[in-house]
Amino acid sequence: MKKCKGLLLLLCLLLLTSCSLGESKKVVEEKGADSSQGGGTLTVPLTNFDTLNPLLTQNRSYFQLSHLLFDRLFEYEGSGRLVPSIAEHVETSDEGRRVSVTLRKGIYWQDGTPITTKDVAATFNAVKHAPEESPYQQLFRRTPGIGAGTNLDTVAKAVIFDDRNIDFEFNQAYGNYLELLSFPILPAHIYSEEAMLDPEDFDVVGSGPFLLKKWEKNKKVFLEKNPNYYGSLPYIDEIVGLIFPDQAAIQQAYDAGQIDLFVVDDYTWDRYKSDEKSKVEPYETQRVEVVSMNTQDPVLSDVQLRQALDLAINKERIIDSLYLSQGTMANFFINPKLSAGTFAKEESYLSVDGAMNVLDRAGYKDVDGDGFREGKNGEALNLTILTNGENHRLKTEAQLVSEDLKKIGIRSRVAFAGGGEVSEEGEGAEKKQEPQADSFARALQSGGYQMAVVGMDFSAVVNLSQVLSSGGIGGMNISRYSNPAMDEELKNLAHAQKDSERKESIDKIYKIFRDDVPYVPLVFKQNVLVTGPRVKGRMRPNAFYVFKGIDDVTVSNQPAKETKEK
Repeated sequence: MKKCKGLLLLLCLLLLTSCSLGESKKVVEEKGADSSQGGGTLTVPLTNFDTLNPLLTQNRSYFQLSHLLFDRLFEYEGSGRLVPSIAEHVETSDEGRRVSVTLRKGIYWQDGTPITTKDVAATFNAVKHAPEESPYQQLFRRTPGIGAGTNLDTVAKAVIFDDRNIDFEFNQAYGNYLELLSFPILPAHIYSEEAMLDPEDFDVVGSGPFLLKKWEKNKKVFLEKNPNYYGSLPYIDEIVGLIFPDQAAIQQAYDAGQIDLFVVDDYTWDRYKSDEKSKVEPYETQRVEVVSMNTQDPVLSDVQLRQALDLAINKERIIDSLYLSQGTMANFFINPKLSAGTFAKEESYLSVDGAMNVLDRAGYKDVDGDGFREGKNGEALNLTILTNGENHRLKTEAQLVSEDLKKIGIRSRVAFAGGGEVSEEGEGAEKKQEPQADSFARALQSGGYQMAVVGMDFSAVVNLSQVLSSGGIGGMNISRYSNPAMDEELKNLAHAQKDSERKESIDKIYKIFRDDVPYVPLVFKQNVLVTGPRVKGRMRPNAFYVFKGIDDVTVSNQPAKETKEK
């Protein structure tokens, strides 16, 4: 690893709580953990990752684990609000273009060196110069007003005043400024900027509650408790991360008792609810599944038709049928349970009668008496709902949507992309020339579809410009939607920094969205953390940090079963 002079011996790290040790013990006892037998060793699953560098990793499992190794200025609450972590105080000035941060006292690197603003500034500069595909670079690139290829040195700079006080000067006010400052902090006395961006020769030196003891690439990761951590020490002594090829292997390992917990991101977790040996902790996510309407399609360019389709889709039936009644109904791209109070619309708009009235007024009539409506000029009206046929859930959702449209007299068929062409369900299986997911994505990007059922993943601070801005066409704006009034409100939101301003702007955007209906959001997925019998106490996972509450649990002395060497 390329390091600055003065590297000291590794000693300790830090955690994400400000409670005293006595307070932490009280919480543990209340939650049923048994601290009398010691903390034990927690065995967790990971998937293959190529780098230990937290600024560069794109692996979700290691991203979560890295929260135990590195600190941040700000961290997410379960509500979606960013709150100070090692930042003690933050304020904005100069009409939102200047963000002033004061660091907490008494925070140390594992080698005993204090964390200072030099570390923060050096890491901030490294983030700005990181490869564009790196996750924290992407936070900048996805920010409205900062495009691909923009020199980020012209966007923001860090100005150090002393060891605890630092200003971030931006070229304009950004509503997601706290998100841009939520990167993991690396030690400037250990790493040069070049070393901070080294994907291979990277030795972990952090400040969190656990230390990296050893990494056996593609096999195991070993963490040990940081004895000099500044916050409340976790009860767990060690964490072993076993590396698996995929989610199916992880679930098999849990069932075999080889790991102590795992995250289920589909709905096979229902069986663990009745398993006396397991505990399940559901949590909300920003993954939303939607019906996208191609607003530039000659048929779906009619906003009245889109409004009727929106009213006809029974979202509750989809949630009950496919999500075990555990999904959260979606009416927008922001999950109201993760919006930190800036969006609270949770009402349902199902109305078959209302949909039929809209169609009648718009001139869509059943001219030939076959039970299906024709177009305004008496022409045939046939819609195609495209989806990824290899994704059973999306495929079933599309079928349910098609059934709902039939109830209002709209003929539709479910189709999937494969072999470079749109094939009806059940046909074309032997014609596939590329993965269906790739064909599906290509059709969405090119606008070669009418309606589509698709899943969208958003970051914690949802960038609405990605899906609703006229300039977003060809990116996430797969509906090819364009409205100058919407563009203006999106610009206002991009600069809003106060919660009250963001709420007001989002409400205006939502009203335009409801009138134009470029998409019909269906459901926000819930993930579940399943913990096994050796874990005593209750963890509190959320979409942003699945290990939240790890300081409040213990693990029994009986070890997890060893995996067999192949």
